[in-house]
Amino acid sequence: MMVNSRRLWRLGATSCVLPADIMSNVRVLAPMVDDIQLLFFESAANSLLPQPLDVQELRNLAEEHGLTYTVHLPTDLALGAASRGERQEGIAEILRLMVCLAPLAPLSFDLHLVREPNLSDAVWLDNLAASLRELSGALGKEKRLVAVENIEYPYGFVAPLVEEYGLSVCLDLGHLVRYGHDLEEGLGLLPRVLHLHYHGVQDGRDHQALTDADQARMLGNRLAEAGYQGVVTLEMYSLENLKASLALLDEVWQPFSQQ
Repeated sequence: MMVNSRRLWRLGATSCVLPADIMSNVRVLAPMVDDIQLLFFESAANSLLPQPLDVQELRNLAEEHGLTYTVHLPTDLALGAASRGERQEGIAEILRLMVCLAPLAPLSFDLHLVREPNLSDAVWLDNLAASLRELSGALGKEKRLVAVENIEYPYGFVAPLVEEYGLSVCLDLGHLVRYGHDLEEGLGLLPRVLHLHYHGVQDGRDHQALTDADQARMLGNRLAEAGYQGVVTLEMYSLENLKASLALLDEVWQPFSQQ
């Protein structure tokens, strides 16, 4: 049994804590965490260094270690772009990845709705609405697995679209802190949160190691109160930072273990 499997929620890491490919990262991380976020920075068409994936080996590792997977969709998808062609490419890439990774039964596909700086808010949101309408129609019930993440702009911009098209929420606590957004407002989304990202913020830089035990304790209490049973991914990109963060949570989150 994994050391973290007693918790009320699952604890995960990204597939990018070592300067190596996804498969190498997963092999190292499999004994350490409950879930691994398969992280795709770029869509396949734009990737200079394609990431070879052995889905069968990923399934075998999951069975051996009791792992689950979450997926971070590419951040270059332009679902709000002025060009319908660009929007269509983004939708196609999401559908392609969801089909490709379906044998792993991912618990969440995290999506950035990237702001288009050259468009007005109204036009950008109209474009997003058209894309999300098409995406949700293509996915049917599977649309609930797509979780829209809070990024640099206030989540209220896109929250009505997330709700209207039946998508889920990916709450990034580090982004709330990094961009000065209201923490209580963000935590108020917990009843609708499918996946949670957690990382430290130091000197204006996020995705750092966790060092704030009081914040971690507060988050544990809020997750327990909300009955959260999903994945908390420690979204950082070095093994050293991950290990330090796991050590902090092992101590602070002891009260949140299943009896």
